[in-house]
Amino acid sequence: MRFIAILALLAGIPLSAQQPGRFSDVSGRSGLKIAANTGVGGTNPHAVAVEDFNGDGLADVILLTFGKPHIYYFRNRGQLRFEDITRGSGLENFAGEGTGAAAADFDGDGILDLYLTSLRNGESRLYKGNKDGTFSDVSARAGVLLKSPARSCAWSDVDGDGWPDLYVCCPEGPNLLFRNNRDGTFTNIARAAGVELADRHSLGCVFGDVDGDGRDDLFVSNYRSQPSALFRNDGNGKFTDMTVAAGLSRRASAVGCVFADVFNTGRLDLLVTTDSWLSGANYTETELLKMKHTVEPNLLYRNDAGGKFTPVAGDFSTLKTLSHDAIIEDLDHDGLPDIYVTVDAESGNRWATSKGGNRLWTRPGGKNWQEASRAWGIHHEANCVCAAAADFDNDGDLDLLLVNFYSQPVLYRNETNNKNWLRVKVNGKAGNRHGLGARISLWDDRDGKRRLVGTRHIHSGAGYCRSSPLEAHCGLGNSPSANYRLEVRFPVTRKSIIRESVAPGQRIVINE
Repeated sequence: MRFIAILALLAGIPLSAQQPGRFSDVSGRSGLKIAANTGVGGTNPHAVAVEDFNGDGLADVILLTFGKPHIYYFRNRGQLRFEDITRGSGLENFAGEGTGAAAADFDGDGILDLYLTSLRNGESRLYKGNKDGTFSDVSARAGVLLKSPARSCAWSDVDGDGWPDLYVCCPEGPNLLFRNNRDGTFTNIARAAGVELADRHSLGCVFGDVDGDGRDDLFVSNYRSQPSALFRNDGNGKFTDMTVAAGLSRRASAVGCVFADVFNTGRLDLLVTTDSWLSGANYTETELLKMKHTVEPNLLYRNDAGGKFTPVAGDFSTLKTLSHDAIIEDLDHDGLPDIYVTVDAESGNRWATSKGGNRLWTRPGGKNWQEASRAWGIHHEANCVCAAAADFDNDGDLDLLLVNFYSQPVLYRNETNNKNWLRVKVNGKAGNRHGLGARISLWDDRDGKRRLVGTRHIHSGAGYCRSSPLEAHCGLGNSPSANYRLEVRFPVTRKSIIRESVAPGQRIVINE
């Protein structure tokens, strides 16, 4: 192998191009195909929900599109192969330009339900999950059928009553916060809660406990050179705007937003993606600035505790691309979360700086961030709206599904294939059966020195137009311990469940 590498170097071939990547493209045999025409005026994917909707232990895929048939439901048959089961699923009446998805069990029956948003030419709808993986439309009866434009959506128990509530971003405002009435219906309390943002063009939203008080706070990304917003959850369905005090009042055309413990401190950091180029309008940066618009890069903020965030320096914070969704997960199991950002690499503004396609950032040894997309085998470049990281083949590492607006979905298999990981599934009580808002902390106790491996948060709806599985995935580093200490803290009861001597390479289910 060393001899071959030397020959390749002598031939002028970069080493990263010689070696097999961490990911391999398995799209061709996956069955994840939509309409033949995915070009302009065709069927264009724009949102994704990934979950085990039929309870067989495999993550299924639901795609929303601009253009008919508006929705595709793929059942995971195992071995990274999928079957289109849309017909007869109960989802066929979804129409319009589908832009967002979020899964949760809103009625406490233990079965996942699904809210899907539509930007125009249709309605946003709530689908109740049935035991066999099909759905029933309960939108009108529940009081959440929307005919006004909507983008992203997310679930969280905002009032601490143990039942998931629903937040919906409306780009033409005001945003909506539907309180779960615990009888199958909802009431919009956004104005009373202080989270309407009627004067903003909201695109993305994410819940997470940024101050450690056990309540999910809310971040909303706003477009058109407007400031985004961070709201502290005060309890009982009330929020306080803490954007300025937190240091997050940057004016930008923000799109996606993700909370994650990036630096393994036990606190949720924040990544915000931007698309400053007015959705592909061909203006230069100088022209946009003259029009009083901002042209800002993606930005990662470190949570410094005490309600303060600090921008993190790095190459990823200098690129002014047409970014959309972002994933923060440990894709190589080195114990350090990686960042993957989807970019409009084909149809966007020809003046956009450093376009270059989707970007993967990793931090070897916990030091400087490095761009590693091609070195890891992620070569696909397209108009990528959103992406999902999920263990589609149940081998322990996270695979990548890219949802591209003008082309077919792309599925990458993660070839890490080691046992340096843990997956944690949380089951809560009462209405919050899937543990929304639960905090998972993992420690390495070797040599009598307790070291925090990382913290994960169970949330539904994040990034941009994406819903990923309600599980926690933890990479353990290149020299994992033989056992770990696992703690799950539940949001309503504040009860903590601790497991000692947890071995790596397994999926653990924790019941409240």
